[in-house]
Parts: sequence; structure tokens; C-alpha cells
Amino acid sequence: MKNLFFTITLLFIMISVCGCNKYIVSTTPENIYYGAFNRRDMIHADVKVYKLNSNQECDGLVVLNAPSRSITLKNDRVDAVMKLACNDGTLLDLDWELRKGSFSSGSGVGIDQFNNKYEFKTVSKDVYKKIAEKNKITFPNDKNKSYLKY
Repeated sequence: MKNLFFTITLLFIMISVCGCNKYIVSTTPENIYYGAFNRRDMIHADVKVYKLNSNQECDGLVVLNAPSRSITLKNDRVDAVMKLACNDGTLLDLDWELRKGSFSSGSGVGIDQFNNKYEFKTVSKDVYKKIAEKNKITFPNDKNKSYLKY
């Protein structure tokens, strides 16, 4: 009986910690990006975005500034930071506000190293598919293959 309880508990934890893609698009007309982030654990998510009508692609990381300690979930939003590096050398630094338990919805604003402004928001998969040229998002398995060196 103990083994069954342990197995069920372990499966529940694994399912609750693993992520699935959350789709994002930029709302800045001159810099339209689309992509996704995939939660790695309770405070990290891998990110991959593509620039519309371009060969530019970026990858990086979302990090929650502080995991939630609220049991009541009254304030279910938390600040996060997204760091992206692109294949053309562009570096983006965005401040996000995300739903804390699931990373499911939110928005972010930030700049690149040239002070160009970027605004992103999470969208549904249907909205993402209308914008996306590439429907398959692949995240680098090896940090050495990532554009962001951290």
C-alpha cells in the first residue's frame, strides 16, 4: 500500500512540474515575433521565438523573480524576467508578469541592446497558428547549442 501511495504521489508531482508550450507573440508592429515557452520547473522556462518574415530566431530563458509563498493565491501574478539571444546577435531583456502556478498567461515589455522596444503577450494556440510560419517549436536540448550563453 505504501508503494502505491508513493507511486501515485510521485506521478502527481511529475505531472504538475512538467510544462507544456505556452504560446507568445510580440505586439510591437515593427518587430513581430512568435514562439513559445516551455516550463522546466517551478521557476524556469525555456523560450524559443522567431521573427515574422525573417530568418531570425531567438532562444532563452524565463525566470520567476520569486516563487509564490501564498497559500490563498489571492495575488496569482508574479514578476519574471525573460532573457533572449538571437542568431543575428540581438539580445532582448524583458520584464514579465505571469500567472504564478502555471506560467499560463501574462505579458512582458523590454528592450534590446539598441534600445528598441518590445512587447509580448501570451496567446492561445489558435491565435499562434494564425501568425506562425513555423508551427513546430523545438527547444535546444544542449545549452551549448543555445544562442543565450549563461
